[in-house]
Amino acid sequence: MESLFEKQKIKVFAENHSSVHGGDINSAYKLSTNHGEFFVKENDGTRFPKMFMKESNGLKTLTQSPFKVPQVILEKENFLVLEWLEKEREEPIEYWRKRGTSLAELHQITNENFGFSEDNYIGSLPQINTRKENWSAFFIENRLEYQVKLGLDDGRISKDLVMKFEKLYYKFENLFPIEKPSLLHGDLWSGNVMNVIGNTPAIFDPAVYFGHREMDLAMTKLFGGFHRGMYEAYQVSNPLEVGFEERVGLCNLYPLMVHVNLFGGAYEVQVNQILNRLV
Repeated sequence: MESLFEKQKIKVFAENHSSVHGGDINSAYKLSTNHGEFFVKENDGTRFPKMFMKESNGLKTLTQSPFKVPQVILEKENFLVLEWLEKEREEPIEYWRKRGTSLAELHQITNENFGFSEDNYIGSLPQINTRKENWSAFFIENRLEYQVKLGLDDGRISKDLVMKFEKLYYKFENLFPIEKPSLLHGDLWSGNVMNVIGNTPAIFDPAVYFGHREMDLAMTKLFGGFHRGMYEAYQVSNPLEVGFEERVGLCNLYPLMVHVNLFGGAYEVQVNQILNRLV
């Protein structure tokens, strides 16, 4: 099988390839070649315009952090070729502490405004990154309102739920501690992080923007949380403001609404439960 690289006039030829888990959006596989192994994602290039370009830009932005980030080898409209990362068999406490310290250092990369240089994707949904000086305005307008409108238009949420969101917006100014915009991975669940050779924390599949750092930390807790060693190391390097645990649900309204709009079902129940506590 000739390589995807042929049209780029690079003399790389595939020896074999095997399918790997790559999420629900793209086909993904491990490509073994005469120049080593690569991770390849493919889609038809039309349903999600510039998805791979935006992912590539996000990965390159994250290389400012101490995390291992897969190198972008080749990016086209319908496929993305990345460095292959080899997973370690175990996750010792040393790895979790490195992960916490690396995340703390990532969040110490700051910007004057919340947002990013371009809109991108979270999953297969557009993520709006119009820059704003105020976190509350950014979170309401670019995160929650967009997802709420999408859910209402598609019939996935009720008008009663929309009214609860609107009540919440009036309380926002006093809910989050004031902090500088931090560089975020943006989609930091367990499927997008990995321990690679040398007990090195790696991150991939980003939804990058500059936001409130509690968003990343809260999302790590959305599907069960990570090892306590990560959170302890983070606290030593970049302590969180008092009350973070009470704000976890608030932060996770955004990824939960993304899941409502992608999958529906029980995620709306979770959103409703959080809103009932907040309003």
